[in-house]
Amino acid sequence: MYATPTRPMTQDELDRICRVWADVGSDDPSDRWMQLWDGGDADDHAEERDAIRAIADACGLETRVEHGVLMLQKTQQLHDEIGARWI
Repeated sequence: MYATPTRPMTQDELDRICRVWADVGSDDPSDRWMQLWDGGDADDHAEERDAIRAIADACGLETRVEHGVLMLQKTQQLHDEIGARWI
């Protein structure tokens, strides 16, 4: 169900992504993607958006921006981290 990364994320990488998810994110209805800046303003946060995209790229995960929302493939590691510390 979730994407398989080419390497696990570090705790700092997880924290960076999960912090944005907790503040301005959600899961898509399929639960396969994280939607960051779900209000459509990812372009207003270009530095943070690009840093998250670089993390995803380093882990072999797909990202895309749709209507100002950064879509990031969800992994089991991200799912577990959010459940353990961010909700």
